[in-house]
Amino acid sequence: MGRKTKKMTDITKEQWDQVNEENRSLVIDFLEYCQTIDRSPETINGYTSDLHIAMVWLKDNMKNKEFYDINKRDVSKFQNWCIQNGLSSSRIRRLRSALSSLSNYIENMLDDSYPNFKNIINKIPAPPLTNIREKTIMSNEFIDKLLEDLLKENKIQQACFVAVLIASGMRKSEVVLCNMDWFFKNPIIREGMYITPEIRTKGKGIAGSRKTKFLIKEIVDKYLDLWKKERERLNIDNEALFVVKRNNKWERIKCSTVDSWMEKFTLMTGEDNYAHAYRHYSATWLKKNGVSIDKIRDFLGHKDSSTSEIYIDIGKEENLKGMLDFLKDGDING
Repeated sequence: MGRKTKKMTDITKEQWDQVNEENRSLVIDFLEYCQTIDRSPETINGYTSDLHIAMVWLKDNMKNKEFYDINKRDVSKFQNWCIQNGLSSSRIRRLRSALSSLSNYIENMLDDSYPNFKNIINKIPAPPLTNIREKTIMSNEFIDKLLEDLLKENKIQQACFVAVLIASGMRKSEVVLCNMDWFFKNPIIREGMYITPEIRTKGKGIAGSRKTKFLIKEIVDKYLDLWKKERERLNIDNEALFVVKRNNKWERIKCSTVDSWMEKFTLMTGEDNYAHAYRHYSATWLKKNGVSIDKIRDFLGHKDSSTSEIYIDIGKEENLKGMLDFLKDGDING
């Protein structure tokens, strides 16, 4: 089973409380600053996690050294510690990015208090990017079997969720924003696709980038109808398409719910499931059925076709299949 990387242990409150007060205050002030310059909640959450890890490392390994006093040797030791603890190169680069952003904050905003401080994070080369996780490539048979098994187990909502993923190529953070009205109350339908209102997609700032999304009706309608009937049976009155019951109240699901579903799908299928693999599946399925890369780009919401090409999981041998069919006509010159 692929797609499993070693996760850094979550920093406990007890660990954080043992970090020296200067470092704790620095992180808190920096995170508040990030809010004032419209950093997205996802970015701030990432900074929080990464900086907590770094400050606890300073506590455990550098005698609670103040961040203002770190040197290049400290950065190198921290990076080596990350490598020894099995973090991927991309994860280490994210940690470095958080530390570099914090350093820029000190250099640019706290220069009156620390006039000699310089951002040294990038003085130490980052580890080369390597893919230590095996990508899960989903076939049509895999998808059909998963949907069939989910319906057999009466996991209708989860089956509908999978159908929406493959019918739209949306990210999990986008799917959780879907509402029932978009499909059952004056839906906008063009070219055989549901068209959503503008929703927040991946992008900078709290508002992110707002875009409409597209869902292929032929793929998703069966599962939407099944889920609508199940919602009526359960007396679900929440506007969100996908919900979870908390304290006897139906609420919109969060990305953490999606992650737990993916873990269950992994156990069901014996193959590692993660929401982004379904985005790859959608792009690949469209390409195999003759859709141009420019249309796939617009469908997925990418700015550039080169990004969309990354999502197409077709091997070279399969891609070259039929390339020389024109020779069968005996006309080499076309």
